[in-house]
Amino acid sequence: MKKAGDLLKNYLNNLGIPAEKKENIYSCWHEIAGKEIADNSQVIDIKNETISLETEHPGWIQIINFKKDHILKKINEKFPEKKIREIKVILKKQNNQS
Repeated sequence: MKKAGDLLKNYLNNLGIPAEKKENIYSCWHEIAGKEIADNSQVIDIKNETISLETEHPGWIQIINFKKDHILKKINEKFPEKKIREIKVILKKQNNQS
């Protein structure tokens, strides 16, 4: 499975926009959250001063919530124009295939 940052980079390149010039929270998630959290979560939405994340295990919800203040600080240092004030973490729905 490709990372969201890689998909976004490909999408921007297809539009003729160099991804390196379009740095955003999605493409910088590893830098912002750190390797462990970024490898176990995905930014799925950003709106109304809230960043929404998805993870596959409830334990990561707890870890992210514990580190929420640190993550918010890093987001707002790198992207002050976004004014992110909240992090919402949801559990990814599992496909029950029989």
